Amino acid sequence: MDFRELTYVTMVAECKSVTAAAKKLYISQPSLSQILSKVEQDVGVKLFDRNASPITLTYAGEKYVETARKILSLNKNLRRELMDICQGVKGKIRLGAPTERVGYMLPSVLKRFREQYPLVEVIIFEAHTDELIELMEKGKLDLFISARRTEELPLGMKTELIYREPLFLLAAPGAITRELYLEGDEGTVDLTKLRKMPVILLKKGQEIRKRADAILKKHKIVPAQVIEISSCISAVQLADGGVGYTFVPQRAVDVLGGRDKFCCYRFSRKEERWEVHVAWREDAYLDRSERCLIDLMKEVFRDK
Repeated sequence: MDFRELTYVTMVAECKSVTAAAKKLYISQPSLSQILSKVEQDVGVKLFDRNASPITLTYAGEKYVETARKILSLNKNLRRELMDICQGVKGKIRLGAPTERVGYMLPSVLKRFREQYPLVEVIIFEAHTDELIELMEKGKLDLFISARRTEELPLGMKTELIYREPLFLLAAPGAITRELYLEGDEGTVDLTKLRKMPVILLKKGQEIRKRADAILKKHKIVPAQVIEISSCISAVQLADGGVGYTFVPQRAVDVLGGRDKFCCYRFSRKEERWEVHVAWREDAYLDRSERCLIDLMKEVFRDK
């Protein structure tokens, strides 16, 4: 077997279709079918169940693809390391990030990055964290930004802290009155006193929703009304307009003008924060340009 055969088999496994894989590989469908038959003949076992629809891997095929991906990853890492040794400054970085975090974090970082690596293209993928993890596991991302706790990421992922970001409770002016504070701690909202107030939450699957659900569960709160939306920015605007209260990270407030413009409150005696990380596969080699991009993110946001 060679690297071409490994690539072809893994692509068919990913697409679950010889025809679709052939299009992605820019070869004809008969040629790809012939190569697959040759590989199966060489290894002496069927890798695909062609009677299934869509086409599926046999048990032997699963083992083949699992090992093939490791071999292809090692080959890619070796090439990149050798290029790095040769002072290579041209290439691509596939960077994933949640949609709203792209606009908040990347403009200033990428501008400085391009000054140092003008020939390195940064390809941005916007998606929820679960989707980014799936793309990373399939080898389609080099790095991704996540606010998910490191212990909740799959095994085989490495992370590095970019910065810690405060979480706020945000409501309309006048909505949080003195009697809603914790006893003896003005400025910290007693969440148990907000049971009858509508709460604005992001749709399930987003990290801020997971954290908000955990906060409400911790305080044994079942909200009387939940308003679900897709954007932290919209959550801030709706809450500020008197629709309900919401939990948002600092970035959502910064984008719209900062804390001085909104009514932001603590909801715990100890300030709630979450950690924003950059993650990559443990078996991946970070070249100089990727290392530079990570360091720039840390430098730009270290004072946050």
